[in-house]
Amino acid sequence: MARSARKIRVVHIVPSTYGLVFGGHTHYVFSLLSGWRDEEIALDLWGTEVRPLNMNSGNPDYQLPRRLWPSAGRSSRLQRLWESARQLMFLATRARSFDIAHFQALGWGALLSPVVLHLLGKKVVYTMTLYGSDNPSALVEDKRGKLAIGLLRRFDGIVALSPALAEDCRKYGISNVFCLPNFLAIPKLKEGKNQSLRETVRARYQIPVEDLVLLFVGSAIRRKGIDILVESYIRVAKVHPNTWLVLVGPSRTGESAGIEPSYLDEQQIRLLSARVSDRVMWTGMVTDKHELVGYYSAADIFVLPTRAEGLPNVLAEAMAAGLPVVATNLPGCTDSIVVDGETGFLVPPEDVSALTHALERLISEPALRARMGSSGRKRSSIFGFEGYCRRLKDFYLRVMGIQPQ
Repeated sequence: MARSARKIRVVHIVPSTYGLVFGGHTHYVFSLLSGWRDEEIALDLWGTEVRPLNMNSGNPDYQLPRRLWPSAGRSSRLQRLWESARQLMFLATRARSFDIAHFQALGWGALLSPVVLHLLGKKVVYTMTLYGSDNPSALVEDKRGKLAIGLLRRFDGIVALSPALAEDCRKYGISNVFCLPNFLAIPKLKEGKNQSLRETVRARYQIPVEDLVLLFVGSAIRRKGIDILVESYIRVAKVHPNTWLVLVGPSRTGESAGIEPSYLDEQQIRLLSARVSDRVMWTGMVTDKHELVGYYSAADIFVLPTRAEGLPNVLAEAMAAGLPVVATNLPGCTDSIVVDGETGFLVPPEDVSALTHALERLISEPALRARMGSSGRKRSSIFGFEGYCRRLKDFYLRVMGIQPQ
């Protein structure tokens, strides 16, 4: 099909929890929509409060309030079902105002949307974000998993953030999948370490200039391996008392729906018992992505002992900031970002000893830190915004049956 003279209109559908503005994929969505510039395709944001938000400013350096919608947060099953029904009704009644509905979360409203929207001549796509959550191998374990997978096959396209997610889709007969890792959603990291911010953040936590900082960015939840990180840090701190641990992200009830107070209490008790808690800083929720630049600038090593991911943006962010990375080796996921032995170290899941050994090597070898940090910074260039936009545009054109030029 030849290119249409009419502009293609794409609406991104997000749940109310995106109003918390913390997660890596949240930053990606808002950066994409606010920075998108194209003559042929328009992107907009629609949320569960059914009010479209046009963000096409041409500037990915967005600024948003902490909560976009008052209902942001945990909801009951009945509330989610009502939300899904209302979402479908809203899309159906406003079908004339878009060509493609692009879902960023997989509720039943999203799953059933092809059944409704295809009747109205609309296309439906979805971004698959987390292995172990919204990929077919995880969905099939649910009571209605086979139905969900069958509905996913009816989508006009699936964007998979990592090769692992794309391969899992194909394994279950979902062939219309396109692997497209996210771009670097914090442009200021490309400017290199900010010495002023480094000094400001360290002064805030009274961290001596000559000491080393291990940085974690993410929600303080079990999936992210906080317990593994705590145990490893306890071992490291006994040998290297000049090493600090800074954890950036939700760590208190009310900051994120996934926080387990009892789980975090256990970690605090372990740190207190080991007498290292005074060198561990929990920042809590950070809603301003520019504040994150300060934490990256203040750090020396980035660590992510996660148990499951889709494609962790924080690894690309850390490398862009010139930090060597130590992360869990999740084939088809983290190894598509981190080059083991070159930009950092990939260690087996749940392996505290391997994680500790990798951290101790980087702590003890300044030249290795510098070399890996420099290599990571160069590699982070593959997560560029303009290249991503070109590939996403090609995806949308193919969904509409138009051959990209």
